[in-house]
Amino acid sequence: MPYILTIQERNHSWAGRGPVRSEHATKEEAQATLIEYVSRNWDAEIGTEAPEDPNELVDAYFADALETYSIQKTA
Repeated sequence: MPYILTIQERNHSWAGRGPVRSEHATKEEAQATLIEYVSRNWDAEIGTEAPEDPNELVDAYFADALETYSIQKTA
């Protein structure tokens, strides 16, 4: 079953952007896409040295960024 990765602004979109969604064959593929997204946006959003561990990277990014994410299995 596919997995849907959703990244969206917390609460509401002040910039008028809707959620970004992508479909992946496995949860691991969705997580890899999430890590790529965070890596690309780290400097602009956080501005400090990024953790090397991918799980720490994602946790630290979403603790400070005005975004949230979910990975859900589709029915």
